[in-house]
Amino acid sequence: MKATKLSAIITLLVSTVLLFSCHSKNGQPYATQKDNLWSRNACGAFSMAYYLAETGQIPGKKVESTAKKLYANIKFDISAGFGEYSDPFKIMSEITPYASKVSFGMNISNPKEPGEKLMTLLASRADKSQFRDIKDISSALAKNEYVIEIVVPRATVNLNAIMQNPLHYVLTYWKGDTLYTLDPGRGKEEPRQNFIDGTSAKWSFCNSGIFIIPN
Repeated sequence: MKATKLSAIITLLVSTVLLFSCHSKNGQPYATQKDNLWSRNACGAFSMAYYLAETGQIPGKKVESTAKKLYANIKFDISAGFGEYSDPFKIMSEITPYASKVSFGMNISNPKEPGEKLMTLLASRADKSQFRDIKDISSALAKNEYVIEIVVPRATVNLNAIMQNPLHYVLTYWKGDTLYTLDPGRGKEEPRQNFIDGTSAKWSFCNSGIFIIPN
């Protein structure tokens, strides 16, 4: 009887360890965007909240409420013509108190990919002297850095009608030698390669975004 009880206790302990080991210590999967609600176009705010959760500045359960508060402060002004999307420079301003350094990077000097050319067109009126000129995300992103990355969430980019391209913000960072992306549409991390090769979705990468070094 004692042996049976001991075996049962060991089994329970092992099961408990396995149960908790299946969950990320930082609370993933996180809350996600939902269609037809306030969060439909709030990918920028969710990416900010994911950064705060990943760096331990908020608990994972507060991602949605934090994103909702942030979203109210980062939407484009109506005159910009971008609707309910998030302004990358407002994102920079709002995230600065939670980081040691924040900068905006894009491929300014040699844009080749359609997504890079799209960003050049969209930023044509901006002061590019304030930007960080990068070749691509993987070579520009340091191991201790995060980037709220801008992508076109489809396989092609329409350079003849630039305003018809949807833009999407995601959080990208290194884990070891692999780049991972937290997509607000999914709430859990996947290798960034999954969105390049079409394993999860086929995105057009713009190689641009808000680079953040945590405190």
